[in-house]
Amino acid sequence: MDDAAGAALRESRRRAGLTQSELAEFGATSQSAVAAYESGARQPTLPVLSRMIRATGHLLELQVVADPQLFRLTDLARKISGAALDEARRLRLVFEFLRGVQDDGHPLLLLVAGEPEPTGDARFDALLGALAEDLCVRAGITPPSWVHDCSRFLDGAWWVSELPSGRAQALVHAPASFRRRGVMLARHDLQAA
Repeated sequence: MDDAAGAALRESRRRAGLTQSELAEFGATSQSAVAAYESGARQPTLPVLSRMIRATGHLLELQVVADPQLFRLTDLARKISGAALDEARRLRLVFEFLRGVQDDGHPLLLLVAGEPEPTGDARFDALLGALAEDLCVRAGITPPSWVHDCSRFLDGAWWVSELPSGRAQALVHAPASFRRRGVMLARHDLQAA
């Protein structure tokens, strides 16, 4: 809440045309407490702030909105699901996500905890599961349970690279979480992203 609480209280009091003393009387507190809240010297609890704002004839509304700076695996799945995207563009989005994870600054688990909706392509559903598991294992954290769902595994191998050299590299260097799912992609390709 930091000084936003004080600013909200001060604004609601001013809109109501009340002095700090009058608000203190209506809000069942002291004028010095109101002054401390408004200045940011003290932080009211959410129930106290709500009670004080209600005493001005206003309501406190809280809203939870997605952080526009945060790009989660669930967001990636929605982008991959786009009907107009070809396989190459979908893979570019995956690699962009990987680059973003390294530079993001948010806790990794926050980026991968939510289960992505199906993309409409079993290969990419498996790729997202492999990616989340691999990132978590490498960071030393327990992967979210959704990565173990059977829809995150392919029946056969998906060779992401069609080049013989790319296939050979994937055969030898695919991370375990990718190999188990049938997503044949070399670690080098993931790190080069």
